[in-house]
Amino acid sequence: MFRSISKKASYVALLLTTACLSTTYAQQRFSVGPRVGLNLSTLRGEVTGYKLSPGLAAGAFVMYSSLNHFGISADVLYSQRGGRFPSTTNGITTTEFTQRINYLEIPVALRYFLTRSGNFRPNVFFGPSLAIPLSAQRVRQKLNNVDQPNTDNSSTFKNLDLGLLAGLQLNFPGFGARQRFLIDARYTFGLADITVPYTPVNVVPGANGTQNIYNSTITVTLGYGFGVGREHPSRYNR
Repeated sequence: MFRSISKKASYVALLLTTACLSTTYAQQRFSVGPRVGLNLSTLRGEVTGYKLSPGLAAGAFVMYSSLNHFGISADVLYSQRGGRFPSTTNGITTTEFTQRINYLEIPVALRYFLTRSGNFRPNVFFGPSLAIPLSAQRVRQKLNNVDQPNTDNSSTFKNLDLGLLAGLQLNFPGFGARQRFLIDARYTFGLADITVPYTPVNVVPGANGTQNIYNSTITVTLGYGFGVGREHPSRYNR
C-alpha cells in the first residue's frame, strides 16, 4: 500500500514539475501593443546649422519571435522629425525656427534575441524604415527676437523617405500573464534626399548649394506588449 501511495505521489510530482517547466519555459511567439516616446532629430547632408529638436513618436507594433534567437517586428508610427535652426550674425541670433516634418513611419526590424527564453529577453535589431510625409511647417519662428507666425512648407519635401535603423530593446514582465514592458532605443539614418529640386521658393535655410538633405533621428520609446495566439514550449528547455 505504501508503495502504491508513493508511486502515485511521484506521478503527481512529475506532473506538477512538467506543468511548472512548461509555464516557465513557454515562449510567446506573437505580441502586439502600443508604443510611445521621443524623437531627437536633425537634418544632415549639404546643410549646416541645424540642432537636435524633440518630437513625438507614437503608434503600435506587432512582433514575432521564433523558438530560437531570431524575430521580426513592424511598427506604424506617427513620427515628428526635422531640426532646430538658429542663425547668428556677429554672435547675435537673428533668425530662429524649428523645421517640423510629420511622417507616417513604417519601420521593419530583424531582431536577434540574446536569450532563448525567460522573463528578460533583450534583443538587438536593424532594418529599413519607410516614411510618408503628412505635413511640414516652420514653427517657433523668430526674426530679430520677434515671434513670427508658423509657415507651411510641405511642398519643399518629397513624398517618401527611406532610412536604415538599428537599436536595442529591453523587456520586462508586465502587469498580467503574457504581457511585457518594452524599452526601445534606435537610431534611424536617412538614406534618401528628402527635399525637392532647388528653386527660389522652396529653398531650405542652411542648405549649401543643391539641397541634398537627409533625416537623422534618435528615438526612445516605451511600449507594452500583449501576447496573442498560443504559447510554445522552448525546445531548448524541455
